Amino acid sequence: MNLSAIEHHSYDEYCYPLNENELKISLKTAKDICKVFLIWGDPFDSVKTEKKWQWKSQSIQMEEKKELEEVFIWSKKIIPPYKRCKYYFELHSENETLLFFENKILSPADFKKDPYGIQLFIFPWMNKADIIAPPKWAEETVWYQIFPARFCRSSNSQVQNVKEWADSKTPVKNKDFFGGNLEGIIEKLDYLEDLGITGLYLNPVNLSASQHKYDTTDYLQIDPEFGSKEIMKNLVDLSHKRGMKVMLDGVFNHTGWNFFAWQDLVKNRQNSAYADWYIVNDWSFNSFPSDGAASGKFFSFAFTDYMPKLNTNNPQVQDYIIGVCKKWIEDYGIDAIRLDVANELSHTFCSRLSHSLKALKKDFFIAGEVWNSAMPWLRSGEFDSVINYPLRNAIYNFAASKEKDWSSLEKEVNKCLFMYFEQTEKVLVNQMDSHDTMRFITKVNGDSDTALLAFALILSLPGSACIYYGTEVLLPGGEDPDCRRCMPWKEIEEGKFNDPRNLIKSLIALRKAHPALRSTEINFCKSAESRLVILERSDKEKGERLRCYFNFTGKGCTVKEEGKVLFAHKYKDFSLQSGGLLLFDL
Repeated sequence: MNLSAIEHHSYDEYCYPLNENELKISLKTAKDICKVFLIWGDPFDSVKTEKKWQWKSQSIQMEEKKELEEVFIWSKKIIPPYKRCKYYFELHSENETLLFFENKILSPADFKKDPYGIQLFIFPWMNKADIIAPPKWAEETVWYQIFPARFCRSSNSQVQNVKEWADSKTPVKNKDFFGGNLEGIIEKLDYLEDLGITGLYLNPVNLSASQHKYDTTDYLQIDPEFGSKEIMKNLVDLSHKRGMKVMLDGVFNHTGWNFFAWQDLVKNRQNSAYADWYIVNDWSFNSFPSDGAASGKFFSFAFTDYMPKLNTNNPQVQDYIIGVCKKWIEDYGIDAIRLDVANELSHTFCSRLSHSLKALKKDFFIAGEVWNSAMPWLRSGEFDSVINYPLRNAIYNFAASKEKDWSSLEKEVNKCLFMYFEQTEKVLVNQMDSHDTMRFITKVNGDSDTALLAFALILSLPGSACIYYGTEVLLPGGEDPDCRRCMPWKEIEEGKFNDPRNLIKSLIALRKAHPALRSTEINFCKSAESRLVILERSDKEKGERLRCYFNFTGKGCTVKEEGKVLFAHKYKDFSLQSGGLLLFDL
């Protein structure tokens, strides 16, 4: 038995309450383990025998097993009657049985000889206040991410010196000014509602010097290029009337060069009242931005001098930012914030921000930009969610490589599903491309079948699904800033992109209608074709079970299935063409 692969902790993703009653316990083992039992009971529940007190426990098989690249993950949900649990594991390989405790791994015989030197795992108490509970509405939300400068210029825009609105094939640069604005978004709410969108996620809208607006000059002013506070409030109100939530981008890791506190610091240096709002190592830096020239004289976002880094350890900075976010809620009525460069913000600040905003609006949603494991920000509820880059990478790595088979995708997706709490998995922001990354259709060299199947997968998995503007029409675009091309409205209105848009629209409708597609109950089924992905999706509570077929083979495949066809794309008599998709109600 491979003992080095066995892992469990009585916290984080290995042991946590799903709700006030259920405790989920998981164990990692090598693949030589064929059966696992959980022996558990209340820490204080015991009976007195003739010689001693004996702990009362029960044994239950851990039947849920997920395969990762090198290991299995075994899980079981139990209901501790007194909100606390003591436990250990009984592991079976083909020729050996061992007991796994917190401090030892023993054979049953050795444990029987000396049961006193062991230490069992304990989950001490299921405190209600500590249970991870993101807003339920986020589980069903389909977000639409909008880069305001390039989404739509309103028909009544009076902006001068604006470039002609570009088509889908025209690359763009950072400084290109096309005049997209908030009124333009309002004019396209009918389009978004028809698509099935239930959440708007807006990239920064505050006064900034650039077109991307991540160099904030004033957090309390809407950039005049986009509109006014009144127009922003109107956008939120009209979105709410259509059942759409609104999420703003909170850029608090850094400010722009022209932000009032930084300007005071540039002028007065170490004598500034805001000297500790930033992290300055050498006060001799230039009085104007020049990327990379500071060379550590002060810290900035990456090495971008015109975006100096805020010191979020400073209570004054924390108070200021929390005040900004409260104003956004009070003035506009927003429902959520996406935190930019969230992994560089101090935990103290993130904790204070979460408590303050949820005290103001109980079901407020906070998502962080964290590209790797985000457990440090999620375990204590600092964030409700993060952008799910690991899932995006897993799907891309499979979709773009013709050599990888369906089981490699299964292992990568299972790894993603084990990263966090089940409640968190239901609200992770899942998207295939964004303002920071090359457009997915471009990454797969224009292969529309592969791209659409990847988006279909995203819409068939648990999480808060997110579509980057233009994804539904397979808008191309290279690395930043070319991934921020103009939304090609003229071509859309001419019907050029009807096929991909109608497919995405249908998939969104299916996701909203079938809770199994949003559930965390997922099984990959064996497939005779190496790149035919077969997912079984279930929701036991709703009594629904679906089977989904995604044909990544590049050729036709025949499907033999009993059940009601819910949806079919590129198929005839259960034969999927290349790029085909089938959903069955079982």
